[in-house]
Amino acid sequence: METKFTRKLNDLEAALANFRDSLTLEPALFPDLVADNIKSGQIQKFEFTVELLWKTVQVFLYEVDGVDVITPKSVAKEFVEAGYSDYDAYELFIRAVNDRNQLSHIYRQEMAESIWQRLPEYIRMVEQIIRAMQSKIKSVHC
Repeated sequence: METKFTRKLNDLEAALANFRDSLTLEPALFPDLVADNIKSGQIQKFEFTVELLWKTVQVFLYEVDGVDVITPKSVAKEFVEAGYSDYDAYELFIRAVNDRNQLSHIYRQEMAESIWQRLPEYIRMVEQIIRAMQSKIKSVHC
């Protein structure tokens, strides 16, 4: 039986794969206009992935632990407090949410460039969180 969490996790994994694939393009190899559009697309995929990440973790916490939280930062906090991740991952999760929020509300080229530099680190963080959730789900169903 497919649960809401399973659907969300599948969507997150697909978004992450798309985000990861987008980073295989090296903007420096293209003319400036094309490079700018590549970076913009990579950043947009980051924003989408972070949005799916916190909503997937939110459903995971509710379905597995009965924890009902409604904001991205409270979701990150509860995930760590439940023992699924360490404090370093929590800090990176919060930073990703903050970066996503900044991009959504204020767009400055320097800020976007700074965030763009962190995209590979964010991919590793999302992968780590997915593994933690999958591990817990496997242990619950065994």
